[in-house]
Amino acid sequence: MNIKSSLISMSLLLLINNASSQQYSAKVLKYITVCTAEKNKTTQTDSVIIQINNREGDHYTEIIIPYYQSEKVSNIFGWIENVDGKKVRDLKSSEITDRNAISNTSLYEDHFIKSFQLKHSTYPYKIFYTYKTTRSDFLTIAWWSPILFGPIRTDTAILRVVVPKNIQYNKSVNNISDYSIDSTNNSIIHIWRSNYIQPMKPEIYSQPQKSYPYVRMAPLNFTYGVDGSTADWKSFGNWQWRLNKGLDILPENEKKNINEITKGITDKKEIVKILYHYLQDHTRYVNVILGIGGFKPYPASYVSENKYGDCKALTNYMKAMLSYMGIESYYTLVNASDQPLNLIKDFAAPQFNHVILSVPINKDTIWLENTSNINPFGYLGTFTQNREVLFITDQGSKLLRTPGLTKEQTLSKSKLEYDLNVSGFTKIFLKYTFSGKLFERFNAIQNDYNDVSKEKIIQEYMPFNNFELVNWKLNKPNRDTARIELNATLNLSKVLNPIGNEYYFSLPSSNIPSFTIPANRIFPVHLPYPICNEDTLIYKLPTGYELKTRCDSVLISTRYGHYSMKMTTHNSNVYVSKRMEVFAGSYSLKEYPEFYSFIKAMKNIDTKKILIKPLL
Repeated sequence: MNIKSSLISMSLLLLINNASSQQYSAKVLKYITVCTAEKNKTTQTDSVIIQINNREGDHYTEIIIPYYQSEKVSNIFGWIENVDGKKVRDLKSSEITDRNAISNTSLYEDHFIKSFQLKHSTYPYKIFYTYKTTRSDFLTIAWWSPILFGPIRTDTAILRVVVPKNIQYNKSVNNISDYSIDSTNNSIIHIWRSNYIQPMKPEIYSQPQKSYPYVRMAPLNFTYGVDGSTADWKSFGNWQWRLNKGLDILPENEKKNINEITKGITDKKEIVKILYHYLQDHTRYVNVILGIGGFKPYPASYVSENKYGDCKALTNYMKAMLSYMGIESYYTLVNASDQPLNLIKDFAAPQFNHVILSVPINKDTIWLENTSNINPFGYLGTFTQNREVLFITDQGSKLLRTPGLTKEQTLSKSKLEYDLNVSGFTKIFLKYTFSGKLFERFNAIQNDYNDVSKEKIIQEYMPFNNFELVNWKLNKPNRDTARIELNATLNLSKVLNPIGNEYYFSLPSSNIPSFTIPANRIFPVHLPYPICNEDTLIYKLPTGYELKTRCDSVLISTRYGHYSMKMTTHNSNVYVSKRMEVFAGSYSLKEYPEFYSFIKAMKNIDTKKILIKPLL
């Protein structure tokens, strides 16, 4: 049976309950994937039926098929049917676009996208599409989940994997129990059936991927550039080392440059810093895959001559420069993400999306992010801190963990000085000192945006309504400081609110994270790094007024974190100091009510109202 006929059969067998389906803007009725492994390639055919219930669901009619240049996408078919099962129209080949997947951080990418739209004007309707992907020199056989779109449900999902009997493989399966196996003369056929009935809504500081259903399958032995194995992490890492072997040769003119900029320097850490700055100042990040897909880096000579590369190439280039200076360093695979993803430890296959460099010196290790021209020396950042990585060596490749950010590295401070006024604008002088994630955000803003865009972002960041931004300035003390300052002056209306002949004002929030009530929390809490804020508030009272109410000193101390507030006065000034810290860690749903009580207690105190009255 051909692909088109198969999809038609699927549509005839589908019985749709329109009443139940209308609670979703769209849903995946059926999602079938067939993966076939051969000696030197795999083919994957995906067939999908989506029901669009209303205008909001039209978002899911824009189909995107991502692929690498080393892959081939073919046999794309699609059509639309109305609610009665009558075909409305077929997808035309002229409607399929093919483009480069350019991102904001890259000059060029070797990721491509085929896309098309199947949209109708009468609801509900169904869209059908199918396509085939062919991969050669494969490292994985199947990498599948029934979740096609996170916000909408999947009623039925089937994965069928056909593997020759002479190919050994490893697999990892999570939260899928409906499994059967069959065989032919030459092949083993694995079939998993699943669904995604209750879409998982994103939650702050959670790891929902731990609950996602998935199937991962990889060949035990493979040839991908060089022979390799997924038997264990040592074997897999040693394959990566052999793939990289011989790519660290620098041209003579590059060696001359290195000699000149390190002349007279004997301290190894200083040499590493000099070469890191040289890398940042003379290369650009581009996301290009060369040769053997996304695993083999450009040679160091290529980066030296062309002054660009992806994470693999730039890391290999940095490693080559250090090697020339007699400094050992290690190519390190990591999964970069805001929230660390859990590594499947017993499944030694590609689970990484990024490469960094580790440089052991004496009893310390310097970690280098080589794709950023603005990263401080030795700063990993929130995207690669506190997670397992694969440390690549010629013999002893192993899993290690990157260091987590400390509370000092994530502490952000604010100092706000209010010149309170009962009859006009209140002038505010503020100084923010950002660390951690906020540092990374504003460091990028400082370097990647023009002044008009910067001012718009700064205005949106301000925790006030009805204000005029008089002036602002971003300042980073030096290139290797992992903090950045924002100084600004604002004219603010409605700071003081009248009550008879008295006035009150509310303390600004300390950026305490917002968590849902325990009854609605679905996933455990996972804080990958501490959340720390320190606020100093200075209020100059209007002439002729004095403080009527004051805040008692507060100290909350729990196993989840600390919070403190203190108020003092001097002459006509009121001083409020607040400090908040939520500890890094994982907190189960069982203890979440206690954790939430801590967050709620901080919020109840944090924005207290202060009353002032006329002098007698």
